[in-house]
Amino acid sequence: MRHCGVYHQQIAGTPEFGGGYDSSCLFFGAGERALAPHPTWTDDPLPASTTVYMEVHGVRLRYQVNLARTIVVGKPSPAYQKFTEIAVEALNAGLESVRPGRTCSEVHAAYAQSLARHGYEKEARLGYPQGIGYPPASAERTASLRKGDNTVLKPGMCFHMMAALWLEDKSVCITQPFAVTENGFEPLTSTPRSLIVK
Repeated sequence: MRHCGVYHQQIAGTPEFGGGYDSSCLFFGAGERALAPHPTWTDDPLPASTTVYMEVHGVRLRYQVNLARTIVVGKPSPAYQKFTEIAVEALNAGLESVRPGRTCSEVHAAYAQSLARHGYEKEARLGYPQGIGYPPASAERTASLRKGDNTVLKPGMCFHMMAALWLEDKSVCITQPFAVTENGFEPLTSTPRSLIVK
């Protein structure tokens, strides 16, 4: 029933603005199911200590914003805490590189260089554009924040920077939707870019 509460919050809107239905489903995975993107939930009880990956959405007039976070139930180990700090550092490096006139590939390179300093790499795309969305997907099939995509960034473009690391034995997913502005980027959510510990 907890997932019903999440869906309610996603689609109910606010006192000022009405909500809308999602273009994609809620993604929720705990434990081993958090080691891959886009997991679906089960009815298994949560253990006393585990990692949870959740991706939620906000929709207004068919414009959808995606946001994902990793939640640790229990106390994260110092090594895992450091791992998440590396992921956030790289995410912020990618965001800070966003400027009109730069290419998607250059944004990916700034992110990749930050990760490489710590011995990690992400082969998959870093992010995708978001705009008008209808099921079953919210992403547009235009630009992609990845190596080799020379699409030039322009003010008003919106992306979901999916700076997630899914490894064989651990994962972390802390993302940021943003709009390209005249001078850089504007976050489209106010949720802190950090690990959530419960």
